[in-house]
Amino acid sequence: MSLEKSLEKSLEQSLPKSVPGSESNTHPDAGQLNAEQVEEQLDKHLDPVLSFRRSAVEPARQIATLNIKEQLFALHWVEVIALTNAEMAYQFAANVTDVVVKLENDLQAIEQWIVEAMQAFDERGLQLSIKVLHNTNEFADNYYKKQHGVELVDIKKLLTAFVCGLNGRALKIEQGDKAYTDTETIFLPDLMGDYSSREENFLYYKLLTIYLWAQNWFGTWRYNINDIVNEYDDPVHALHIFHSLETIRLIQCIKKELPGFYRQAEIFLQEINELRSQDNWQDIFCQLEQPDSSIENTIGLLKENYNDIDDQEFSFYGHLFPANVLQIQQQRIVSEKKRFREVLGQLAEEKKQPVSLAETEADKDSVFELKVMVDPDIPDGMTFQLELDGQPIIPPDDAVSLMSSIIQDLGEIPEEYLVAAGPGNYDADNKPDGKKQDPWSGIYHEDGAYFYDEWDYVRQHYRKNWCVVREINVSRQYDNFVQDTLSRYTGVVKSLRRNFEALKGEEKLLKRQVDGDDIDIDALVESYAELSTGMEMSERVFTRMQREDRNIAVMFMVDMSGSTKGWINQAEREALVLLCESLELLGDRYAIYGFSGTTRKRCEIYHIKHLDEDYNDKVKARISGIAAKDYTRMGFAIRHLSALLEEVEAKTKLLITLSDGKPEDYDGQYRGEYGIEDTRQSLFEARQKGIHPYCITIDREAGGYLPYMYGAANYVLIEDVSKLPLKISDIYRKLTT
Repeated sequence: MSLEKSLEKSLEQSLPKSVPGSESNTHPDAGQLNAEQVEEQLDKHLDPVLSFRRSAVEPARQIATLNIKEQLFALHWVEVIALTNAEMAYQFAANVTDVVVKLENDLQAIEQWIVEAMQAFDERGLQLSIKVLHNTNEFADNYYKKQHGVELVDIKKLLTAFVCGLNGRALKIEQGDKAYTDTETIFLPDLMGDYSSREENFLYYKLLTIYLWAQNWFGTWRYNINDIVNEYDDPVHALHIFHSLETIRLIQCIKKELPGFYRQAEIFLQEINELRSQDNWQDIFCQLEQPDSSIENTIGLLKENYNDIDDQEFSFYGHLFPANVLQIQQQRIVSEKKRFREVLGQLAEEKKQPVSLAETEADKDSVFELKVMVDPDIPDGMTFQLELDGQPIIPPDDAVSLMSSIIQDLGEIPEEYLVAAGPGNYDADNKPDGKKQDPWSGIYHEDGAYFYDEWDYVRQHYRKNWCVVREINVSRQYDNFVQDTLSRYTGVVKSLRRNFEALKGEEKLLKRQVDGDDIDIDALVESYAELSTGMEMSERVFTRMQREDRNIAVMFMVDMSGSTKGWINQAEREALVLLCESLELLGDRYAIYGFSGTTRKRCEIYHIKHLDEDYNDKVKARISGIAAKDYTRMGFAIRHLSALLEEVEAKTKLLITLSDGKPEDYDGQYRGEYGIEDTRQSLFEARQKGIHPYCITIDREAGGYLPYMYGAANYVLIEDVSKLPLKISDIYRKLTT
């Protein structure tokens, strides 16, 4: 619905017909509402925060000065905001007139201001949202920057993929007030609009990213920078000089490593070029721009020049936070040493070498050696070769990544790292892990958590990063469930295998071919007709049978809410067993995930089978272990599994939901229309990614909401739960042919 139509509808519903402008006339020159009429509307929504000391009189008086279209816009949003918080709605009413003036009657811009305030409320509460509503000058500046600028949220995924393609450990990209790195994450401002075009602003973001990556890859953090600068009488000044010197070195490293990008970014490097021409900096540049220059050169030049030069500020170099880095590094060094030794233990076991820590300690000799080879064409001038018992070995990708990360931190791989860890079987499914099993601990910014937006149909905007999602492994249950199911449905299994075997060998008739097995009558008739009109007869008059390669990836999204307990849970598990048996024969790639949760802070995805995981005893035990959990919040699950499917190369992508009811959650807000609208929006997002959603339900009331969410042809109702195992494979066969 357009803004104009929305305002007309709001006016018709909220004002008596006798009020000027209550008809469908929303032209700015139409009759305005007077202060009393505006106050009457405000009182309806602001009553909880009004008292004898504070009334709606003043906000009403200000809104009465606006034209009718702006008045209706303001009253509409007062109503919407009040559904979230009445005080926030009052603050909006008190400030909206001022914003209309500052944003030059741009209602689209004003709506963005409102949404930003509500997002602030969602994330940090009332105080921050009021700050946004009051700080209109800052919003106006940022809004107009966005017209030609770039927002981090729009390019975050691209920058993350870009930096992963560079050398070294994979670095995350996150929003921060300042540009810096803690050696695991690159923090960047949320908006870049200082330059006149989107292309320049994007290139500047890229420069920031590469510069902060260079700090990690070229050794800025191999020493404790805090200890170094604390040796000086003014540590802050020493840190700034160190930062200036190190920036000169890193820019030269970037020039050597990425010459093409350096040429693009030279427009932002004028400050460095101007500094190079100054007499007291020429020798410093000469030393730092040598091919073998390292962090040791920077530290030495700091000592030599501390009293002779001033620190320089380059627009792109961000900030240094040594204390943050030290904390992250210490944790990583301990964990990576343990992980690296575990990898070596696995390698030694594969090569039939002794891996007992006691054995290797007793011999005082490690079975592993690391040889350093000088190579002037790579950063730091050296590379490493891992040997086992005197023979070179090719380490797996995870070992290479660990070695790279360790070398970035320490400049080498210490000898004690080369002692293989002792024997022991690690099982990710059953290992106690407080972080992954306790979804309430450290809700925000914890490893393993995903954040997804949620659609608020009242606001007609997304709630940003609203749902906290974690993947949890289903507890495996080793029993006879799978075998009993196959025995119970012996006849069905044989029939399914015959049907799917035929499907696997299915051939497609190709028409209008240059050569083939038979005549294409339709094409032949058309060709003769063309010939009779003097045109040349087409050669494409044959048909040919061709075996069609199946290129399908499918996600099964299984409802594990509390309402599935009992018969429904058993039917779901039996259906999955029969489906897996069929799909294994067919060869399609498929994954199975469960979903449930309680409120937006506890949204859980249960791993049963990954897309490229073999259908083995562990998967069978997870199917057996599927159990009823909590509630049916669906939007987050659709978004998460759609994101996984989006990364897959496949001609056909299916997201099939197996559910027993409509979306709902513990918090009353998600029940009813809100949950249905969010689910519908998430399905729309999936279709935009080329994913076809389909729903198999046993809810007899599904006809009231599923056609609206999925579309009339994209769901099926199975009224008899006991028939679910018999139907699901047949439904899948029809969907994929």
